[in-house]
Amino acid sequence: MKRVKETLAVLFLSLVLGSCGSLMDNNILLSIHKGMTQEEVTKLLGRPDYRRFDEQGEQWEYRKGGGIGHYGTTILIDFKNNLVSNLDSFESVPTPPAVAVCPPAQVESTVVAPRPPHHNGHRPNYPQITSDNDFQQLYNKIKQKPFKDEQLDILSLAAGHRWFSCQQCVRLMSIYTFDDDKLKVLQILATRIADKENYDKIINSLDFLSSEDKAKEMLGIPKKR
Repeated sequence: MKRVKETLAVLFLSLVLGSCGSLMDNNILLSIHKGMTQEEVTKLLGRPDYRRFDEQGEQWEYRKGGGIGHYGTTILIDFKNNLVSNLDSFESVPTPPAVAVCPPAQVESTVVAPRPPHHNGHRPNYPQITSDNDFQQLYNKIKQKPFKDEQLDILSLAAGHRWFSCQQCVRLMSIYTFDDDKLKVLQILATRIADKENYDKIINSLDFLSSEDKAKEMLGIPKKR
């Protein structure tokens, strides 16, 4: 009985300390506001796990908690002129546990390797496209912003270190109703699209021929004579 009581006491203490840790993290997060310097943010959250920037500003990314089978928190802080201009935090999807796979028993046989697909005589070889999970998080983050300028700013920062498929580009363009706004998205992503052989998906997503011509120019598609 004494051992059971000791075990329950340890479990209770762990829960209390865990709750205090979460509360402390929330209080620190709530203390960050617009106009804070990078030094002040570093004192509160430490050095960022990831850092990205372009001519429009800088973004720091923190990842708290999480791991295999557990949800965590991702914190994105944008800076302009080294001062906080925007903050976003959201729940991170847990990493699935690794599954052990036993290799099949070796069987002596002769296997003819299939010929890899070719496009115009060349095998496609493009960079790693943004995963479906990361893309969905980016898409949701953009959709949550009420103003178009804020949405495009987020996309500009994200495009600096990601590659996209044509289908992902079309989905981001579909956030907007008018071709002019869709072309602004394409202008940001034009140099970050990996599967160039699928450009027709982007062209076909536009409503007007004049918009299609502008899209072809952005993508470097030569005009037909």
